[in-house]
Amino acid sequence: MNYPRFRTLRPWRLCERQSDGRGLRAVLVAIIYFFLVLPVRAAEVDPALKEAEDLLDAWKITQAEELAARLIRDNAKSATAHDIDARVKFYQGRYAEALTASDRGLAIDSTDKRRQAWKLFSQITVDVLKNLRKYESPHFALYVDDRRDGILAQYALDVLEKSYEAVGAELGYYPKEKVRVEIAPDATAFNAISTLSLRDIEETGAVGICKFNKLMIISPRALSFGYRWADSLSHEYLHYVIVALSNNQAPIWLHEGMARFYETRWRKPAPTKDATEDYLTPANQTLLVQALEKDQFVGFKKMEPSLIHLENPEQVQLAYAEAASAVEFINQSKGKAGMRELMGALVNNPTPEAIEKVYGISSSSFESRWKSFLKGKGLKGIEGSRVRRLKVKKDGKEDEDVVELREIQSAVARNRTHLADELLNRGRTVAAANEYQRALQASPNSPVIMNKLGRVYIQMNRFDEALPLLKKVLDVDPDNANTYVQLGRIHHANKQFTEARRVLEEAIQINPYNPLIYRLLIDAYAATGEADKGKQAKAALDKLGGS
Repeated sequence: MNYPRFRTLRPWRLCERQSDGRGLRAVLVAIIYFFLVLPVRAAEVDPALKEAEDLLDAWKITQAEELAARLIRDNAKSATAHDIDARVKFYQGRYAEALTASDRGLAIDSTDKRRQAWKLFSQITVDVLKNLRKYESPHFALYVDDRRDGILAQYALDVLEKSYEAVGAELGYYPKEKVRVEIAPDATAFNAISTLSLRDIEETGAVGICKFNKLMIISPRALSFGYRWADSLSHEYLHYVIVALSNNQAPIWLHEGMARFYETRWRKPAPTKDATEDYLTPANQTLLVQALEKDQFVGFKKMEPSLIHLENPEQVQLAYAEAASAVEFINQSKGKAGMRELMGALVNNPTPEAIEKVYGISSSSFESRWKSFLKGKGLKGIEGSRVRRLKVKKDGKEDEDVVELREIQSAVARNRTHLADELLNRGRTVAAANEYQRALQASPNSPVIMNKLGRVYIQMNRFDEALPLLKKVLDVDPDNANTYVQLGRIHHANKQFTEARRVLEEAIQINPYNPLIYRLLIDAYAATGEADKGKQAKAALDKLGGS
């Protein structure tokens, strides 16, 4: 939804904004990754190494493994052969063996910087992964910090299996091997295994990546208020599928557009042709409207080689909206059959030729026809919507009230909200409600203030006043877990257990670490006769220590 996930990145920006011990590690990772992706002059490229890298980047791991075995068999003293063997093992998730293979190459020639970088990267990955526990489902192998994030395991595998079926039904591809998924417990670990930095998370919203034949995301526990982590898993899985189907030939705009367009299919069926697609958040829609009015788009060329290169979160979100709407545009003419044909055409054709071959649209007319399609949608800006900045918790103790106050644009509204918070902390509930109402007058569409006022109304059993307020929040900011929890409290109190279950399950998809979610869900599942889900909610509550 609101948060971007990337499959490529720029290494030389990774060391910014970290000055403590973790920063030193980030610098090390940045240096390592710089050498991993360092462009090599054509004359210096070993043809065998180039062939192996192309195979690995297209997930053709078996062919790359056969190539490595043949090269070692032909010349066991070839450092390049052992480099390829190390990379194959890394892409297979055999990190300790990859480390050993790198040592064999370095024993032959220790001067190569990229060889040294791969060894260090393998060592760092081993260090992070040794603390993660493996969970499995029929098509996925999930690695997670069981002590801190074990609560995610069952939910994550459920999301991934549903994505497997939904994406397979759309694009006709079902991986034969289990897909590896890693959830990093904090920003430091995420940086180490993905090379995405604190700056990448907070300033461009990069919370996940599909690379090295695996999916990686950061734990929602590491961020204030969490994020759409379940959709992020599905988003990264889509990148995995697109790489396999297109032989890694799809351009970034198509990659990101398809991943955004299909990322919610695991939880929502495809809308009817005339219905509004849900890939546009309120902020995305508003950005697109502004771009149409001013004719100022990011443009597909500027999205290469990664959205992470863009200047700010607004540019990133506009790029997602452009790319996903372009996918909707081409999808409307031939549906999923056309998308499957396009993936196949990309294997042997550049993108413009592949689109013209499948859809009969020349590259010169594609952009103008897409913009006409956008204008025809009749999109309207949504007042109060804005791109949310993600915030990594500092040492896991970031004061979320402070972070929320910063999100209020009006200084008057911010000061009144702060006063209301103080009154509430002193138990003066009525006075706090009055002050939140005054704050809302200064900033009528602030989701932060509406959420706070709604919560106070619930405390005062004024459910009829809280309900419309909280529903209005979702119109502006549908990715706020706290809003769903408050709605769950209202529905639970009114014994509307089916509705309570729906909104509380949505809260889990954003920030699953609130014990109240599971206390309410246990009652809801008991009322709706879903005993197995009730047991899962009880187990989650126990893991959180909230029973």
